[in-house]
Amino acid sequence: MPTTSTSEVATGALTRVRVGAVSSGRVRVETEMEGPATAPALRPMLLASDATSARVSLVPDGAMLLAGDRVAVEVEVGEGACLTLVEPAGTVAYDMDGGQACWSVAITLAAGATLLWAGEPFVVSAGADVIRSTAVTLGAGARLALRETLVLGRHGERPGRTSTSWSALDHEGRPLLVESLDLDEASLVPGILGDHRVLGAVTTFGLDLPPDLCRQGRLDLERGGTLWRHLAAEAHELPGEPWTVSSASSRSGGSRSRR
Repeated sequence: MPTTSTSEVATGALTRVRVGAVSSGRVRVETEMEGPATAPALRPMLLASDATSARVSLVPDGAMLLAGDRVAVEVEVGEGACLTLVEPAGTVAYDMDGGQACWSVAITLAAGATLLWAGEPFVVSAGADVIRSTAVTLGAGARLALRETLVLGRHGERPGRTSTSWSALDHEGRPLLVESLDLDEASLVPGILGDHRVLGAVTTFGLDLPPDLCRQGRLDLERGGTLWRHLAAEAHELPGEPWTVSSASSRSGGSRSRR
């Protein structure tokens, strides 16, 4: 199988998506990108918006993920507003020749805000080393549904290494979920992942998932919320997202963008 290797050149880019509080008949959507023009990033593109909601696509801009890449995403949703994030394609972390890359997500939801994000597969190729982090702050009555799919290695190859951290705090600063997970080739053994190279996860807060949904791998958190995990040999074998929440309408709206 052909491989792709890269030398480490430090590059960083920040993507911001802000949806304002519901007011004046339409939510305000702001998108912004910071960093060198040559740095790989996720370019936010507004697909639709209406009085209470918006739908934004995060489009890969440049080759990613290579050694030295620092990709960061900041998402803010105002009071009472709803944001749906869409990924048109998955992400591949390539052989980094001993280097490392970072992928971080920070989410802030105001009171009564909603974020729906059904992420596409994140593939950690042989030789890749990726630090992934997700930090969430939820206002009172906020709702979150986030799907993540981690694929250890491209088809027919051994996996690289990934270190993942996850934290979620409520509006009083109390932890709802704090977790870290390190996975590499040594994880593909009985008692850990076995022969499953795909790990799917759905994390929800503020949404009531019926008990008969995702019975296997489901963990109802002590302070509210649900974490559901599913193992598979291939990404297409994972079930879809188990939530049903109305998202943005098809009507278009305006946005402000700059690089």
